[in-house]
Amino acid sequence: MALGSELAAFTVTLPSGTQTRSADSKVRYDQIIYNPQNEYSPTTGIFTVGNGLAGVYWMSVSMMSGLVPAHTTIMKNGEILVWLFTNNSYDMATQSITVELSAGDKIWVQIANSGSSLFSVYNTFSAFKIMSTEGFSP
Repeated sequence: MALGSELAAFTVTLPSGTQTRSADSKVRYDQIIYNPQNEYSPTTGIFTVGNGLAGVYWMSVSMMSGLVPAHTTIMKNGEILVWLFTNNSYDMATQSITVELSAGDKIWVQIANSGSSLFSVYNTFSAFKIMSTEGFSP
């Protein structure tokens, strides 16, 4: 597939070091690995599905806690899709899901408990469209 308006994909990560986060805060992955359409905003931590980009998406979040346990969630328009949890220092968790998204839908990773800490570049958030649903009717 050629790079064009129908492509939506990104991979982002956190900077080096441990970062303590408060409950209900969005994780703002500000290290961009791939984000050609700029659909993911490192300022807000939100991926917004643009016009013409509705479809079925695969997304993945990998999380490494810092010095304390951590809970995160993948959120869609304010609703929890899945949870991630680590119990000990430097534990890792990952979730990969497939979800149908419409233009204007917003996806982000959110801290679920107070005092969670995330450690370094081991925390990533990725998504890519695997199938278009624009103009599709079953």
